[in-house]
Amino acid sequence: MYCLVIAEIIVLSSFLTTCQPQKPNVDSRRHDVYIAGFFPFGKGVENANTGRGVMPSVKLALDHVNEHSTVLRNYRLHMWWNDTMCNAAVGVKAFFDMMHSGPHKLMLFGAACTHVTDPIAKASKHWHLTQLSYADTHPMFTKDSFPNFFRIVPSENAFNKPRLSLLREFNWTRVGTIYQNEPRYSLAHNRLVADLDTLNYEVVETQSFTNEVTMALVKLKEKDTRVILGNFNEYWARKIFCEAYKLEMYGRKYQWIIMGTYNEYWWRKPDRDSNCTEDEIEIAMEQTILTDLLPLSTTGEITVSGVTADEYSAEYDSRRGKEYSRFHGYTYDGIWAVALAIQHVAHKIRYFRRNQTVSDFRYRDPLWEKLFLDALQNTSFEGVTGPVRFYDNERKASILLKQFQEGIEVKVGEYSAATQHLDLTLGSPLKWIGRQPPKDRTLEIIEHTRVNKTVYAIFASLAICGIIMASVFLAFNIKYRNQRYIKMSSPQLNNLIIIGCMLTYTSIVFLGLDSGLSSVDAFPYICTARAWTLMAGFSLAFGSMFSKTWRVHSIFTDVKLNKKVIKDYQLFIVVGVLLFIDLAIMTTWQVADPFYRETKRMEPYPHPSSDDILIIPENEYCASERMTLFVGSIYAYKGLLMIFGAFLAWETRNVSIPALNDSRHVGLSVYNVAIMCICGAAVALVLVDHQDAMFLIIGVFVLFCTTATL
Repeated sequence: MYCLVIAEIIVLSSFLTTCQPQKPNVDSRRHDVYIAGFFPFGKGVENANTGRGVMPSVKLALDHVNEHSTVLRNYRLHMWWNDTMCNAAVGVKAFFDMMHSGPHKLMLFGAACTHVTDPIAKASKHWHLTQLSYADTHPMFTKDSFPNFFRIVPSENAFNKPRLSLLREFNWTRVGTIYQNEPRYSLAHNRLVADLDTLNYEVVETQSFTNEVTMALVKLKEKDTRVILGNFNEYWARKIFCEAYKLEMYGRKYQWIIMGTYNEYWWRKPDRDSNCTEDEIEIAMEQTILTDLLPLSTTGEITVSGVTADEYSAEYDSRRGKEYSRFHGYTYDGIWAVALAIQHVAHKIRYFRRNQTVSDFRYRDPLWEKLFLDALQNTSFEGVTGPVRFYDNERKASILLKQFQEGIEVKVGEYSAATQHLDLTLGSPLKWIGRQPPKDRTLEIIEHTRVNKTVYAIFASLAICGIIMASVFLAFNIKYRNQRYIKMSSPQLNNLIIIGCMLTYTSIVFLGLDSGLSSVDAFPYICTARAWTLMAGFSLAFGSMFSKTWRVHSIFTDVKLNKKVIKDYQLFIVVGVLLFIDLAIMTTWQVADPFYRETKRMEPYPHPSSDDILIIPENEYCASERMTLFVGSIYAYKGLLMIFGAFLAWETRNVSIPALNDSRHVGLSVYNVAIMCICGAAVALVLVDHQDAMFLIIGVFVLFCTTATL
């Protein structure tokens, strides 16, 4: 127990002493120069692990710089430590205390917390001080808004380029995005969407959230978003993958690409309001790709300090104890960037002020400001995190790519921002649940619905047989028209009935004919042929039977039977009037509102052998702009004719006139046609989207009705 207390006191004392400036140089040949560092390292402070974790790398970098034979030979670099406690008020107070006490500080180094970095960066600009951050990745710090602010660590905007490279690598061109509605994530997301638009990617859905993610995920799923790019913190990452598990937005069909700058084993951290188990979150996360900072370079290059990244790492590990921060390598390189910038300024100041050195640095001097800004902008060296150079005050660093595989994050590649190259050989192979990368969309196959060819062939054959049979009857009727029995039944009207039946048989052939058996361009003409043959056939056949029935009814209801004679030509006039009405309607229709081909997509269904394919049936229809008007007028006119014909047939059902030997059969045919037409019209309306069934039933009605009439 006493040992633990003593150890705690020793550790606390060591951190308290680090808050003070380092002891001045005793070597009079080297001048002491200072930079101000801002770190959160107090116990229980937010991001204290970052401050504590980078402190060993700062000290190591200062030692290496001061021991270097060529860098800052005439100077000794010191750090003026400041504990910000990750608190804006404390950080700003530390800044102003630093400005008004001790020696002048050439540059500011930090901070790690955005709400501390922001006010210090705004204040330092008015003091003409240059600032370099080692750990703040917030995308709000741009050159336009903060011209004196640099950072050695890449911003969260830097994760966009490797994501775009991943999309190109796997040919994902259709994506969706979801982001936390806070500036840290929304700014990077907006830049990402702009880049996607510039590169002509299809962003099918963009969703933001503040305190609830379910609806955002539902909308992504409804749009069939397979590849999802996410920007959010680790708390919401756990929430999102919990909801993704419930909504089944995981597995071989989905690819999540998210930020990976989270704590180690972040998905295992318990949340009070979570209703998913750790295993469920891991299932939902499987094959997720994460973009993260690359802690150290993997090239094996000798760095500016004369050591490799691995050698630096070993020395850092020997000094850090239990403390660790992912930013330690960037902090080390940051100190070197500061040292090289100071060296550059030390050479340049001679050209402007011959008698001054870096030791003569003063605040609020535009010349010193310009020299340090130019020095950092032109700094270029090989660091432990890779090549270091600033572009618009930003570092183009390498990005680490990880994939969640079987419960752990595994390195699968690196992205070099300097060369814009994605290398997926620098790590373990990518693993896919479906043995291949997910598709970025459900492949939709349009299946043109056709009348079954076998059914069509049978009905077309029956129709042709009917036409042949009708032709035989027509020839027989013409040849024996003067025979007494045939002559008594008005053979000329019978010929019209036969011709009408031949036309209705022909309509069956056109009814089952579609663009698949002909062509898309020919389809409107097929529609026209269907209408004309059926209309004319009905008027000829039914009109002739109607006129015969009307003659019987007229004779039967006339008390002076011997004085009333209705000749065949009068019946021809009736049929002619009906044909003229058809001609008027159809001609007006086709001239004013011609047919065109219209398609309609029906309810899709999954492919039997692939979840990535959706089959969408597509029906084709005959359509016109005012089709309802014309069809309605035809139904009304034909309907009244059938009702009247049925009435006449019913009225004459018991009549037997020897001179009109087919009157009873004509009446039965009228009943037959009326019933079949009414049923057929009703079926056509109900089964309009079921083309096979509609053709089958309508074909049966037409064949039965026409054949029975013959």
